[in-house]
Amino acid sequence: MRIVRKGSVAALGITAAIVVFSAAAWACVSGPAIKLAQPTAQAGQELQVSGTGWRAKTDPVTIRFNALDGPVLGTAPVETGNFKTALTVPAGTKAGSYVLVGTQSAPDGTLSQAPSRALLTVVGETGARPVLGETLAPVAEERPAGLVTDDQSISGGALALIALGVAGFGLFLAGMAALMASRRGDAPAAAPARQ
Repeated sequence: MRIVRKGSVAALGITAAIVVFSAAAWACVSGPAIKLAQPTAQAGQELQVSGTGWRAKTDPVTIRFNALDGPVLGTAPVETGNFKTALTVPAGTKAGSYVLVGTQSAPDGTLSQAPSRALLTVVGETGARPVLGETLAPVAEERPAGLVTDDQSISGGALALIALGVAGFGLFLAGMAALMASRRGDAPAAAPARQ
């Protein structure tokens, strides 16, 4: 009975370790990222933009200015998950802080990955940084609703992790039940000695 109890505890420990390490590994997976070679630029200046962690397929990464539905500054093909391209800051952009938003779409037009952002500070002609509290470029009153989607799908990896967690919890309960049952049982009677 001790062998069964030790086996149950060992199986329970191994299952718990697998669940914990799987959850930690899943949580540490980073998404796509974009990076600027220089964080400041003037209006009309060319920028070097690179990206990592993108899906390596035929769909290029689209870089937009200051919003998910902002003007397209350019696109870049993805090779082995990375890209590198040169873009130009729109002429006439006021000094201030802006974001460049990178997206990658599936052939049907839906976003295939979460958008990634990089902060860009546009400086004045003299290179002076914007004054804190200064009004920036006007924001468009109405934005098209075409990019807003609601996707309730769950990836296969998430489902596998959920199934692993449920299985681990089930094994934990089964191990606890076996352990409790073994403790409740009476000790086996000693066999009579033979002469």
